[in-house]
Amino acid sequence: MALRRICSFVSFIYLLQLLHLNTSAILESCPVLSSSSSMTQTELLQELTNNCRYDKMIRPPGEINSTDPINVYARAYIYTIRSNMAKTLQFDVHMMLQFRYLDNRLKFSNIAPHLNQLYGGQFAHDLIWTPIVYVSNEPSSAIMGNSVKDILVSIDPSGMVILNTRLQATLNCGLRLEKFPFDVQECPLVFESWTYNVHDMVLYWDQDPIILADELHLTEYKLFDKWVNTSEVYYTTSQQHYGHFAGNFSSISITFKLAREMGFFMMDYYIPSILIVVISWVSFWLHMDASPPRIVLGTNTILTFMTLASKVENSLPKVSYIKASEIWFLGCTIFLFAAMVEFAFVNTIYRRKKNVPLKKVNSKYILKSTLTPKLARKQFQKNTTGLERSRSWSSLDNANTSEQDYSSQNYLTVHSFPSTLNIPSVKIEEDKDQECSIGSIMTVNSTSSPKPFQRRATLAQLHNFTTMTPQEIAQWIDRRSRIVFPVAFIIFNILYWSFIWI
Repeated sequence: MALRRICSFVSFIYLLQLLHLNTSAILESCPVLSSSSSMTQTELLQELTNNCRYDKMIRPPGEINSTDPINVYARAYIYTIRSNMAKTLQFDVHMMLQFRYLDNRLKFSNIAPHLNQLYGGQFAHDLIWTPIVYVSNEPSSAIMGNSVKDILVSIDPSGMVILNTRLQATLNCGLRLEKFPFDVQECPLVFESWTYNVHDMVLYWDQDPIILADELHLTEYKLFDKWVNTSEVYYTTSQQHYGHFAGNFSSISITFKLAREMGFFMMDYYIPSILIVVISWVSFWLHMDASPPRIVLGTNTILTFMTLASKVENSLPKVSYIKASEIWFLGCTIFLFAAMVEFAFVNTIYRRKKNVPLKKVNSKYILKSTLTPKLARKQFQKNTTGLERSRSWSSLDNANTSEQDYSSQNYLTVHSFPSTLNIPSVKIEEDKDQECSIGSIMTVNSTSSPKPFQRRATLAQLHNFTTMTPQEIAQWIDRRSRIVFPVAFIIFNILYWSFIWI
C-alpha cells in the first residue's frame, strides 16, 4: 500500500511539471505588443486579436469592474418602410443598425499612436467579439449581403467598437381595424439579447436613437410619430424562447405610430357611395306609376354600391369584429334598400281603387289608414248606429192618425230614396160597419207628400272624416320621402363621422 501511494504522488508531481512547461511555452510564444509606426491596420488587428490574448467567445469586461455587464448602445438609421399590413398584418423595414460598446482588450492608443481608427468589414467582424441581438417580433430577417458595404466595423484607440450592419426585417403588427380606413396603428420593432442575460450584457438606446431618411415615404401610411423604449424580458426554464436560457434579458424597442392615408378611400369609396345614395332619391321625383325607370334606378344603384364596397373589403383581412367601413356599408345599403321599398309601397297604394277615410290629414292617420284600410273601415262601421247605416221611412203620414187606425196600418219601407221624389202612400181602409164588410176599399193617394227628408249622410260626414284617393296618398308619401331620406342620411353622417374622429 505504501508503495502505491508513493507512485501516485510521483505521477501527480510529474503532471504538474508538464502543465507548467506547456504554459510557459505558450506565454513565450505569444508576441509582446510593441509600438511600431510601420504596422498596418490588418496587422494591428491581428495582433490585438491573437488567440493567446483575445478570446472572441468571452464578452468584454465591464467599464468599471470586470464582472460588471457590458453596455451596448444602439442606434438605427431607417431609410425604407414598406407596409402590406392590409392583407398580411406585416410591414418591412430596411435600416442601418449600429451597436456601440467598449472592449478594453482592443485598445491600441499606446501601440499604434499614428492610427486614429481601425476600419474593417466581414474580416474584422470575424476576429472580434460582437453582441448577439435578434429581432423578436419578426418572422424573417436577413443581413442584406455579406460584403464590406453591408457590415462595417470601426475601432478607435480607446477600444470603442462601432458595428454597423444593414438589416432587412419583416415585422408582425397586430392591427386594430375598428376604425378602418381611419385607423392609427402602433407597430413595434423589438431587439433582444440572444445569449447574454442582464448580468452579462445590457442594451441601451444611444443619443438620437432613430434617424429617418429624408426620402422616406410611405404609400399607404404616414409616419405620425415614433418613440423608443428599454425593458427587460424574463424567461423561466419552461419558457425558453428561441434557445434562451432562463433569466432576465435586456430588450430595446422602437414603436412606429402609423396613420393611414385616407385620400384613396375618400375618393374611391366614401364620396362615390354618397353620390350613389343621393342618385337613388331621384326616384321620388318620378311618377308613382313609372315602374320601369324606378326599378332600373333602384337596382342599378344597389348593384353599383355592392361592387364598389366589395373592392374595398376584399383587400382586408377577415376579422371577427365590426369595422367602421362595414358600418358605412350597412348604413348606405339600408338607405338604398329603403328607397326600393318606398317605391314598391307607393306603387301598391297607387293601384288601389277605394278611397281611404281619414280622421285628420296628418302623417299619423294617413299612414295608419293606408297600412290598415280594412281596419279603418270596420272602425267607422262600428261607431255608426243602425239608424245611420240604414234609414226607413213610413209609407203613411201618421201625424194625425188615431190610435185605432195606427194598429191597422200597413207600411212600405223605402231605403235611400232621393228627397225630391214624391213617394205615394198606400192605405187599405176596412169598413167598420158590419153590413158593409163584404169588401175593402184600397185608396192610392198619389198627391200626398210626406215630410221632406235629407239623404243619408256618408260615413265620412257622420264623424267629420275626410277621404283621400290612393293616388293622392302615393303622391303625399313621395313628397315626404324627398325630405325624410336626405335628413335621415345627414343624421347618419353626423353620427358616423363623430364616431370616427372622437
